[in-house]
Amino acid sequence: MHTKIQLLASLLALSLIGGCVTAPKQPANPFNGRVTESKALRMLNQGKPEAAANYYSDRSMRAATAESRQEYQLIAAEILFDRALLEPGLVKLNDLPEQMATPELQHRRDIVNAKSLLFSNQPEEAVAALPDPATIVSALDRARVFETRAQSFNRLDDPDNELIARIELENQLSDVGIIDKNHEQIWTMLTTQPVSRLRTLTTNVRGDTYQGWIALAMVNADAASNPQLRSEKLDQWRSLYATHPASSRFVPQIYAGNSSLDFAAPSDGSINNIAVLLPLSASRMATVAGAVRDGIVAAHQYSSDQLNPPALRFYDVGENPAYVRAAYENAIADGADAVIGPLRKQAVSAIVTLRDVNIPTVTLNTVDASLSYGGGATSIIQFGLAPEDEARAAASRAIGLSLRNAVVLQADDSRGDREARAFQDAMFAYGGDVLHVAVLPTDEYDYSKQIKDALQITQSDARFRSLSNTIGSKLFFEPDIRPDVDVIFLAVGSEQARSVRPQLDFFHAVDVPRLGTSRIAGSDDDIKKNRDLNSIFYPEAPWVLRASTQKDPLRQQIVSNFPAATGAYAKLYALGADAYKVITNLTPLSNGERLEGFTGDLELSNSGYIRRHLDWAQYQEGKSVNVKRVEAAELPAIRSGGS
Repeated sequence: MHTKIQLLASLLALSLIGGCVTAPKQPANPFNGRVTESKALRMLNQGKPEAAANYYSDRSMRAATAESRQEYQLIAAEILFDRALLEPGLVKLNDLPEQMATPELQHRRDIVNAKSLLFSNQPEEAVAALPDPATIVSALDRARVFETRAQSFNRLDDPDNELIARIELENQLSDVGIIDKNHEQIWTMLTTQPVSRLRTLTTNVRGDTYQGWIALAMVNADAASNPQLRSEKLDQWRSLYATHPASSRFVPQIYAGNSSLDFAAPSDGSINNIAVLLPLSASRMATVAGAVRDGIVAAHQYSSDQLNPPALRFYDVGENPAYVRAAYENAIADGADAVIGPLRKQAVSAIVTLRDVNIPTVTLNTVDASLSYGGGATSIIQFGLAPEDEARAAASRAIGLSLRNAVVLQADDSRGDREARAFQDAMFAYGGDVLHVAVLPTDEYDYSKQIKDALQITQSDARFRSLSNTIGSKLFFEPDIRPDVDVIFLAVGSEQARSVRPQLDFFHAVDVPRLGTSRIAGSDDDIKKNRDLNSIFYPEAPWVLRASTQKDPLRQQIVSNFPAATGAYAKLYALGADAYKVITNLTPLSNGERLEGFTGDLELSNSGYIRRHLDWAQYQEGKSVNVKRVEAAELPAIRSGGS
């Protein structure tokens, strides 16, 4: 009881604050080429792009000529769209006339308009709206055209044209950091393609640079998990493509291992003041944010026996994710030397897209790495409970068991889409393949058509009928499933899984291993009901599965003080506790060590994400039984900023 009173008192003592401040000056950025006013540059260096844009809008109203007025208006719009700030960017775009004073200004307006279409999820229209780069004098504006083309073709899942655009983009660049970032994005795009598509791309005649990238991706696909074979194939690639742009810097970086990470830990390892950014007053997120907060506070309270534990201070970012940047600046002004949060994806995007972040920041959700800007070490670590983590863990297990050819059965919902895509991308990156993806309607229970198509039993039936008709007599027939399938991944929930598993058995897929995610797990321990989940393997957080974690004093303290920590919000308390562990163990993480956490064994990747190594279980006779973790050999990691 005393512990509970102490913990609740600690919660009440932590203040919720706001305000506005000035941040330290940041290094110059090459994207700011047209921003020459010292006041606007200072605003950008302080992480205030909207203020810098408004400064140029104000300048435009005092301009003497139409041309100079439009120049200022364009700079304001470019500042925002270069940082993917759609809503304020649209305001600036609407201030621009349809017809500009000069061809150069018209090209720049067209580029901004195309970016607005791209960020509004209209990639085809964005490509059509871009000006012809051959008519553009400025290398910076040509770069913007090719960058927007590449991003649009990425949205359209067109790797051929995306690669062409990124090669052309590099031809406009001189900044090594941005070139390295472009190489990383090419590599990420290519290594998440099916092997069959990569082979198709090898037939395109696009020049040596294009062919070299495809050949390098094929090396990864053929030998990613075999270091000796990979080394031999890389030597062959280097001899064939000695002058390729990736040869001198990029290839040594992607296979450099984990001896040194890109994350910049504090030089002396000390953190004294931790700011926590959470939507504590947001109506739809308050309960979730509260569970994360309680996990953080419990971990802080538990570690208070340290000689000098860091202080915690909470900042409520409320309903509007756009406020998070102001809260972040406030925290720095108040003396924070580390930040946990924010939680919502939109808010995380707002922090990740800041061009310069100088204090360690552990987010509580993850976003696409392509949103972040390159150019050396970063202080942002992305951490969360994304469903994609579990799907990637399933792919890693499959490859670790030499199960390289998968069929995916996914629910017809957003989580099914996310899990299926993450599993596919991971399988492709490991050099495996996904043979078929079947979408299972969430309002039906008979999936025989989808399963028969996925296992090619429909083709087997057709061959049988054809043979029977040919010989004119009735034959005994037992259909065969496709011979190349090694594993079935189930991106479905528990109820659908209870229908799918028996139907897989009925259609002769009894011997094919089945992997799922933690949402496969039954919500109760009803053995009779859960027999329909028999044979399915799934990953889960140690908070739920690991026996030693059940006895952990901190976990026991959290469960004792917060009954919800054993229910639907359990892993959110675990996330909060682990976020505190990550922010207070940056040096060992940046040195490649793993931390034993409640949400997984935690490892910092070169790309700035926390990888959660999860525990595994399998349903046997209606019970969830812990099984050994199996993982593929670690994939080669991109090391940006190397020399």
